[in-house]
Amino acid sequence: MKRILFAILLIQLSGCDTLDLVPVSQRSVEGFYRTPTQLNQAIIGCYNGLRNALVSQQYSYMLTESRSDNTFQSLDYNDGNVTRFSETAFLPILYTAWSNSYNKIQRCNKVLEELPNVSLSEDLARQYEGEAKFIRALLYFDMVRFWGGVPVVTTSLTIAEGYAVSRNSVEEVYQQIEKDLADATQLLPASYDNTNRGRATRWAAKGFLGKVLVYQSGYPLNKNRWSEAAGVLKEVIDSGQFEFFESYAAIFSHQNEWGKQSVFSLIFKSGAEGEGNPFPTRNAPNFISKNEVPFGGSPYQLFLSADLVESFEPGDLRKDAAITSEWTHTSGEVIKTMPFSRKYLDGPVVAANDWDINWIALRYDDVLMLYAESLNETGYDGNGEAFSILNRIRQRAGLQPKTASEVSNQQAYRLWMENERRWEFCFENQRWFDLVRTDRALEVMKAFLNDYGLETAMQSRDRYYYPIPQSAIDINAKLVQNPGYE
Repeated sequence: MKRILFAILLIQLSGCDTLDLVPVSQRSVEGFYRTPTQLNQAIIGCYNGLRNALVSQQYSYMLTESRSDNTFQSLDYNDGNVTRFSETAFLPILYTAWSNSYNKIQRCNKVLEELPNVSLSEDLARQYEGEAKFIRALLYFDMVRFWGGVPVVTTSLTIAEGYAVSRNSVEEVYQQIEKDLADATQLLPASYDNTNRGRATRWAAKGFLGKVLVYQSGYPLNKNRWSEAAGVLKEVIDSGQFEFFESYAAIFSHQNEWGKQSVFSLIFKSGAEGEGNPFPTRNAPNFISKNEVPFGGSPYQLFLSADLVESFEPGDLRKDAAITSEWTHTSGEVIKTMPFSRKYLDGPVVAANDWDINWIALRYDDVLMLYAESLNETGYDGNGEAFSILNRIRQRAGLQPKTASEVSNQQAYRLWMENERRWEFCFENQRWFDLVRTDRALEVMKAFLNDYGLETAMQSRDRYYYPIPQSAIDINAKLVQNPGYE
């Protein structure tokens, strides 16, 4: 089924390239977006762009996991500035993230503009509109968490217009994200046949909408939308479309990549013109191989932190499922290594960074835990559903449930949730964002960096956001730099 979607991913859409807030192409789109087939190709190009932004490009992992206390980067590596909180607006990876995100957003904008010009059934037109809005929302969701307020662009712009856009506020960006996702919940189908697996569903849109409401309830907006978030997330839970896997390790297996633990996944296919999943090797040590094919290791000199490895409770099954310190070569030799992530290290691999396994962008477990968190924020209940959900997570991990005597108030539950989310979602690009939205990043990261002799690295909440890339500011003076990076 994967090959059906990948057959057209290599098509380059000039409508996708007219704006990255520094336009990278001026190729004409005359004659395209005229048939249902072409429009479907354009939508698949949007999915490809989302996959590229969230997984295939190095920056998403670098700007999340390497910013957190889950990893630590070699200090002599250029992008190690992200770990040390000493990055500047000239850091190349920041411009890559900025321009790539707007390039992909433009793909979605172009589809939405051209949609009325193509003869489609009403159901298909609604689906395509929902898909484009869903993907655009996810791209902006990352951007607002990386930079705070960014320009909200929802139409195709000329080069001159692209050079003159201003930043919107954080609240305005979230308003657009929420609107796109709310629209998508009404436009997308609840499910697809097997030939269209991997496309966004109504439930994926609702899941992300609930997550966005949780984020708006935290730092910096603190809008207290917990009740709304709980309601939306409960709809996903009650839909009956998803399943809580009793085995944590099974979540990340190739056999289960289409399983009901996934609310929304990004599709990868090895051996298909560079369409394989690079994530499994992101943390891998050098000089080890699978099936005699070297898969190299992290090109970013990014290592798992001892703080994370030692933080797991004794007997937590998630530790061995997520982290390993050895690799068995096909010769039978067991190779000892530094600790690295073993998530998604499963299934066929043709070459380095070319694994045949999907990447879960939203797990059902995340929906459950965000729902539990929302319940706690609306009122602590030591015997309620919020406790039941976290204890179910713990029991799957082989741990004893916690009681109200151990977690006796709302704040204690928050800290419990913080730890469980760290262990549950390590290496899934969640930890840094969780620390920021709960406004715990300053305290947690200062303590973490002290162990590396970097006591002054994290001094203010200014570092919750990255600097706007200087290359973008040089071209557009209306892009005001974030505080602390002027």
